[in-house]
Amino acid sequence: MCPRSSSRCCGGPGRATSRPSPCSSSPRGQRTSAGRPSSTAAPEPGTLPRRSTVRTAVSAESRFADLATTVIDGYTVYRRPGTASAGESGDSAEARRAHDDGAALEDGADALPVLLLNGCAIAAASWAPVIEAMPDRDVIASDRPGFAGTAWPGILPDLATEIASMERAISGHERVVIVAHSMASFRAEAFARLHPQRVAGIVLVDPSIEDYRHRGSAGALSRATLLPILGALTTRTEIGQLASLLSHRGFARQSGSGRALDQAAFKDPYADPETLKASLAEWLSYRSQGADLHALRQSTEPVGAPTSALEAPPLSNLRRERILGRAFADLRRREVLDSRHLMMIDRPDVIVEAVDEVSRAARAAEA
Repeated sequence: MCPRSSSRCCGGPGRATSRPSPCSSSPRGQRTSAGRPSSTAAPEPGTLPRRSTVRTAVSAESRFADLATTVIDGYTVYRRPGTASAGESGDSAEARRAHDDGAALEDGADALPVLLLNGCAIAAASWAPVIEAMPDRDVIASDRPGFAGTAWPGILPDLATEIASMERAISGHERVVIVAHSMASFRAEAFARLHPQRVAGIVLVDPSIEDYRHRGSAGALSRATLLPILGALTTRTEIGQLASLLSHRGFARQSGSGRALDQAAFKDPYADPETLKASLAEWLSYRSQGADLHALRQSTEPVGAPTSALEAPPLSNLRRERILGRAFADLRRREVLDSRHLMMIDRPDVIVEAVDEVSRAARAAEA
């Protein structure tokens, strides 16, 4: 369901590698590679074994049913308090004080909250493996209007509306770490430029990287012709069933663990006419949102928060690397060669490690 024009929307086959963890120390701006750790390797004395990378089906629907849920202006916002925030005690927070490379992690009580942003036409339930892998952090995720049983508003989404929804979602938190997948990198960067004091760090998960100078004609064309057609076609049951099947097949190609994709997150939603319309509308808004971000870059400073960009094959070309380097002043690049575009399914452990990394950098900057 991702826009084909983005270099980050269609991952290619991963390549096995024996290179170090993506959270090993590296100079700012340099690229390092992350491969899946050997399951037979023993941990170094005094360190904990890596998080499990066994691929199991994501029963996201049942997991999200237990989260605090609020609908705000059509956005369904999910909140999961960390174990420390909830007043719980246990081994999880203690365990996360040690890292597989020996670096100290945040204490559970002080762990920065995380805002998860879904890529184009993807449900929040896709983040379930990542949420489970960081039990001590407060986590906020959201589904856009048209998902989770809400109505599609009948318009194309725009960057300003997405940024406003982020601000509402993190109310009650002074600063957050933003984790943005694919096209969501547009609004993550825009939010950090407009509200730098609210962003402690950013993790870009196989991000879309564009520098559009013009909005293109898709917006005007869709308002005049495509959106009315969508409204008529997507109400047909046959269209919804076909879209559900095709979307699941498409997502399976974007994951190295396609058979483990949860049907509730990657197939069933698209049988709903509202979700299908919302997904197509977001796809149509890709270029206009990219152009809005380009305009914002001309009037604001580069993002100063520590940022980790996790890239799956096919990797960015030199032009896109330069775009990313200009946009983020404190950037660390990581190649995750054994993942495809849906890295939250293939390598949730790498994403959580990157959250830990930018959190440590943010804490160090405060000291």
